Amino acid sequence: MTVFSARFLTAVAAGFGAWLFASSAPAYAQTARSADLKIVIDCLKSADRNGELGTACIGVIADACTRKTGGDIAQGKACAERELVVWSALSEAAAKRVRTGGFKDISNAVAESEKGWVQQRDALCAAFDRIEPGTLPGDAAYCRMQSTAQRALLLRKLGAAVNVR
Repeated sequence: MTVFSARFLTAVAAGFGAWLFASSAPAYAQTARSADLKIVIDCLKSADRNGELGTACIGVIADACTRKTGGDIAQGKACAERELVVWSALSEAAAKRVRTGGFKDISNAVAESEKGWVQQRDALCAAFDRIEPGTLPGDAAYCRMQSTAQRALLLRKLGAAVNVR
């Protein structure tokens, strides 16, 4: 594991347990559970040790939770929203790490892409709430969780790259 990865994950574990999820509708605003944050961070540490991006960590909370719901749609959405707050906190921490890298053009690109990315994510994911339930476990919430997690993983790598000293 790189020194950055260890520091990043430690900082996230220590400081983002209470990070508020703000990139979705206010009705979804929650605080990331420290136990959930730890599960994802531990998974990411393992991925870092193995030289992986961490995509296998996406769904570690939501999928296990959803399996216990017996197919209840509302509970499935709650499971996805629970993991979404974790990935939102990780994404914000990773974007902050990119900004501290000292590359103004890269920081600007990330900030500019954020505006369009959130709109595209929310427009696409809303479609999952309008179709027959069951396409995704948790419908639009699961889509937002998947999309946010992918972005967080990419921003983690970018943050590590621009902070190599």
